[in-house]
Amino acid sequence: MRFVPIENIQPGMVILKNIYDEDGRKLLGRNKRMTAPLIDKIKLLGYEGIYVYDRYSEYEELQELIKDDDRMRMIRTLKEKNLEQIFYLSNKIVDDLLDQPEISLDFNTLRKHHNSTYEHSLNVAIAAVTCGIGMKLSNVQLRELALAAMFHDIGKECIPLEILDKPGPLTPYEREIINCHPVFGYEMLRERHEFPSTVRTSILQHHENDDGSGYPRGLAREEIYLYARIIHVADVFDALLSKRAYKDEYSALETIEYLMANCDRMFNYQVVTTFLNYVTVYPVGVTVTLSTGERAHVIKNRSEFALRPVVMTEGGTIMDLALDHTHLNVTIVGK
Repeated sequence: MRFVPIENIQPGMVILKNIYDEDGRKLLGRNKRMTAPLIDKIKLLGYEGIYVYDRYSEYEELQELIKDDDRMRMIRTLKEKNLEQIFYLSNKIVDDLLDQPEISLDFNTLRKHHNSTYEHSLNVAIAAVTCGIGMKLSNVQLRELALAAMFHDIGKECIPLEILDKPGPLTPYEREIINCHPVFGYEMLRERHEFPSTVRTSILQHHENDDGSGYPRGLAREEIYLYARIIHVADVFDALLSKRAYKDEYSALETIEYLMANCDRMFNYQVVTTFLNYVTVYPVGVTVTLSTGERAHVIKNRSEFALRPVVMTEGGTIMDLALDHTHLNVTIVGK
């Protein structure tokens, strides 16, 4: 299996994962061959690339934290605002992640294809629950965290699209309006008693910074509820990965550096360090250069060993850079 950037896709390649259009309809099923018209369509949809079969496929483990069909159903449900289904699906996220023997947040699978608020909310929920699992939250806490993450940006529905999707810098007035979305979200749910107070509070506080420089209330450290601290990290993580009209996406290392550099200023240190245990720097399917000078293919990742995956060299040697003592002196030096 190999992750092929969008500009390198060729007709005849056999895809490993389903391709969906902007409405969540399956455009092309896995195991199908690419054609020139389909490649053009995928480019228009904003895909960063696709996974295809190659000679490494039998060795690799492409982890699906949430199955493709479930993912599209969750996005449609958020769009339709079906509260009963959203409650059910937020619980399903928790159950699916707890069922995983090991969790890795893969940059290639999390990059958003359609850049929608709904896909962003789902990605934030997956990332937040992953961090919550690492922080040993209880089952009840994980379910509340998932629900808060799914609804963390609901207040943006009150903001005019010409401000929300503005391709250039915001004016001070427009920034002030954007910064009101946590309050708008809290007010929208304040009388909805099916939402626990912890969920509503986390929506209100998810842009508060650890040093008190955030909004809307300028809270600091222990004044900020734990779920909000986790959602803040997951929200920024996913936003940095996304290409927007006003910015390019960050690379894996740039995203990690940003989170680490802003510990104890924007983010809680314990949340960031726990979260980064699950972030995959070198996704399965990419080709890297080793310190030995060899080219190798990433075939497996493990949580807590982000920089040291399992690789297979072009000569067919499998190296576990984290756990195989014979290869502990080998490092990845580039892609």
